[in-house]
Amino acid sequence: MGLRVVAVDDHPIVVEGIMSLVARTAPDIELVASATSWEQLREAIAALPQPPDLALVDLHLRTDEESLEAIHELTGAGTPVVVLTSELRPVPIRKAIAAGASGLALKSDPADQIVTTLRDVGGREYAVSSDLAFVLMTDPSLAAELAPREIEVLSLLADGVPRKSIGSTMQPPISLSTVNTYLNRACARYRELGRHVWSPRDVVRAAIADGHLEHIPRG
Repeated sequence: MGLRVVAVDDHPIVVEGIMSLVARTAPDIELVASATSWEQLREAIAALPQPPDLALVDLHLRTDEESLEAIHELTGAGTPVVVLTSELRPVPIRKAIAAGASGLALKSDPADQIVTTLRDVGGREYAVSSDLAFVLMTDPSLAAELAPREIEVLSLLADGVPRKSIGSTMQPPISLSTVNTYLNRACARYRELGRHVWSPRDVVRAAIADGHLEHIPRG
C-alpha cells in the first residue's frame, strides 16, 4: 500500500526535488498535493478524495507561527507530520516537535534516509533522518532553556533598544533591576552549559545562534 504525502514549503522547487529523489527509490511514496502556504495546503487537502497519510512541513514558512499552526492542525486532524528543513538551530526544531511533529528530515540528508523517515512516521512511529537530526531534537546541552520574559528582554536588546529603556517598553513594564536580573539569569543558564556568556552582548549572540531570536537570515 502506498504512502500518500502532502507538503508545504515556501520554496516549492525544494520539495519537488526531494520528492523526485524519493520517488526513484520509493515509488510507493506519492506526493498528492503541495503548496507554498498553510492556507493553500489546507484547501488542497480538503479537495483530496481522502486524507493524506503524511505531511511534510517546512520549518520556516512566511512566519514560524504559520509552520507551527500547520503542524498543530495537521496532527490534530490525525495526519502525522515530518518537519523538512535545512535549519540547524535546536530551538525552532524543538518548537515544531512540541507542536506535534513526529519526525525530522534534514534537507541535506540522503534520499534513502529521508525515505526511511517518511515510512516510519507514516507508520505512526517517531523518526529522524540522521544522527545530527536526533541531536538537534534531543541534546539538552545545545540550547539554554529561557523564560518568555527573558527572551522578550533579549529580543528588545537585539533590536537596539537601550537597556535602560527596555523595561518601560515591555507590557506590563518592569524595572531596570528586573531587566538586569533577566539578563543575568540568561547568562547563567548558558554558563551552566559550558558556554562563555558573560555580557548582554554575549547572551544575545547565544540566543540568536540557538534560535531563540530571529535576528539573522534564515536558510
